[in-house]
Amino acid sequence: MKLGGFKQKIQACHLCSGLLALAVCLFPDVLGLAQAADTRIAFMSNRHDERNGEIYLMNSDGKRVRRLTEHPQFDAAPAWSPNGQKIIFKSFRDEHRFLGWGSIQGEIYVMNPDGANPINLTQSPERGDGVSAWSPDGKQIVFYSAGDIWIMDANGENPRNLTNHDAGDWDPDWSPDGTRITFSSDRNSDWEFDVWGGNSEVYIMATDGANPINITKHPAKDNNPDWSPDGTRIAFSSDRDGNREVYVMNADGTNPINLTNHPADDRHPDWSSDGRRIAFSSNRNGDWEKKPNDNWEVYAMNADGSNSINLTNHPKWDSQPAWELAPNLRVDSKERLVTLWGKVKRVNTYNGR
Repeated sequence: MKLGGFKQKIQACHLCSGLLALAVCLFPDVLGLAQAADTRIAFMSNRHDERNGEIYLMNSDGKRVRRLTEHPQFDAAPAWSPNGQKIIFKSFRDEHRFLGWGSIQGEIYVMNPDGANPINLTQSPERGDGVSAWSPDGKQIVFYSAGDIWIMDANGENPRNLTNHDAGDWDPDWSPDGTRITFSSDRNSDWEFDVWGGNSEVYIMATDGANPINITKHPAKDNNPDWSPDGTRIAFSSDRDGNREVYVMNADGTNPINLTNHPADDRHPDWSSDGRRIAFSSNRNGDWEKKPNDNWEVYAMNADGSNSINLTNHPKWDSQPAWELAPNLRVDSKERLVTLWGKVKRVNTYNGR
């Protein structure tokens, strides 16, 4: 009798597991709610010192704000590793590396998500390094350096120039399947004379730098591209409607849609890992007509542009949001999907396994 009861309990456990899996498949909102509850947003702020930017962290609802970096030199542009264990950012803390305009972007650092153990990855006194992003498998980092797009191993080794163009290339982001990189470039403008990029465009290229394609093809400034988690769309900022707005387009550049539609400036879009929300920077809460740099805030909106919410609500400058990948979508060191309930093998589209 006891053995029979034990078997019944085992069968009941298997049934519950099956029902849980079925619920996740049939009711994806359950998964979406779990993602929203467990993700965080890193961002740059000068709230502790208006002359100095630092990296901060908050929950996805704007609560529990905590400071990650504490350095007298400027830190900015955070980006999460796919497994959520590291954050890369750019920093000006190596003062001896200021060699003029070409080095104004500083260096690429990596740190733990609590701000501990910051390490200089680029260590390139001959050039300035800026905005960066991880490859989906976490093994490489793409970054801006001295007007070109570069790639390096996640430990900073083996850096190589992907674009090698006389014009300026910046704002790189890796496609979710790991096969392409999108970036901003002013190569379609008169870049020899207009150093501010009179016509910056969004490009896509292979991860070895081959076949760069202009996908925006617009006379206005288009930049800050960010790939949607499913790889079908790209969010970006553009001033094609007279001021800087956040747009979304198909990954081939078709069907651009203005999401923000606000007279103030909106930029730096970043998708949530479930693809339902987009975080962005906006100066709409300050005196943006007379003082455009007066007060930037971090907002989040639905992927269709509805329901914009101010997450930071602070009188100082908050900008450059970076949404953490949800725990159930992270990839571990063995490149397996990490779920809320354990690890499940899958085909990895990045390396073809």
